[in-house]
Amino acid sequence: MANFDVLIAGAGPAGCATALSLATFAPELRVALVDASRSGEARIGETVPPQINPLLAHLGVWDDFACGGHCPSYRTLAAWGDARLAGNEFLFHAHQVGWRLDRAAFDRMLVTAASSRVMALLRAKVVALGKQTEGWRVSLSDGTAHMAHFVVDATGRAAALARRCGLRPVNFDRLVGCCLRAGSRSDGTEGSMIETFAEGWWYTAAIPGGDRVVVCMTDADRVRPLELSSRRGFVQLLAETKHVRRVADLGDASGLPVIWPAGSRFFDSTTALPLLSVGDAGLCYDPISGDGIVKALRSGIFASYAIADWLRRGDARGLSRYRLMLRREFATYWGTLCEYYAQERRWPDRLFWRRRHGGLSTSGIVANDDRRAQPR
Repeated sequence: MANFDVLIAGAGPAGCATALSLATFAPELRVALVDASRSGEARIGETVPPQINPLLAHLGVWDDFACGGHCPSYRTLAAWGDARLAGNEFLFHAHQVGWRLDRAAFDRMLVTAASSRVMALLRAKVVALGKQTEGWRVSLSDGTAHMAHFVVDATGRAAALARRCGLRPVNFDRLVGCCLRAGSRSDGTEGSMIETFAEGWWYTAAIPGGDRVVVCMTDADRVRPLELSSRRGFVQLLAETKHVRRVADLGDASGLPVIWPAGSRFFDSTTALPLLSVGDAGLCYDPISGDGIVKALRSGIFASYAIADWLRRGDARGLSRYRLMLRREFATYWGTLCEYYAQERRWPDRLFWRRRHGGLSTSGIVANDDRRAQPR
């Protein structure tokens, strides 16, 4: 049994950012990174905005990222509220360039960098978590058990550690993404493309290597009526688009659409336990925000500061500030999201859009009210 100051469950962007930031800010701390991912396991998230540049530089991995074969992206095109495509140019952003990711290479880069800075990289997953006088007893799937003064839940939407501690999510909608990898009819210089339709919206982006991802976003209870879990239903619905079908070549598509949850969610983290949630384990954003990976990196960095203050000086104020930051950040995000969905008024009688035009208040979230927000 090993003893650690911090055990981070999950080696995605949020978990790796926490580990890398702790290594710089508090290098004396003994940190373990638990990586349960399987080799070749695909993750969703193919594009990142320019805001990622300073975060990667802060974490000391910008040079590795720049050599990773990712493709620059200078804008997003959207047919939202109008049948015509409109561009959002990154030219006017301070860093100007976003990126289309080789996601597998991006994840490997972060794990490689983080594993070189932590005390231990444990290739397993957490199967049991027990509170002890001096911290936590953490049991892993490889049969080992370890002690840690502080644990970080970076397990993504599963929020495995938070759930084991009795914390619960507040779900705001039932959005899912139905994703198919296809050939590309363009080189991707048009940037990411978004197009709404009566049952939701489409998203596509070319990725390094010549392929592109094509995703239909709708609510979970609409997948079956639309036959989106079948390739035939997916292709038929895509054929009705005006813009996305012009850049996607589904003749080269293989396999069935992969369906993954994409709804907005806040994980109630009001607790006195020495545990913080980072990335999607704490907040889940609608992919239309384009901010998922940036949010994950940023939360890992700020969590590391709070954890270090608590372990070094017994100062818990940073933990409270971090949790309040998540609440306020989600409230701001939700308000912006509702305003954006309100711009699309072409199908006011369709269930998907009716659910979003009503909106939900997040005042209870910020006020530490843990009542569950029911999906419409």
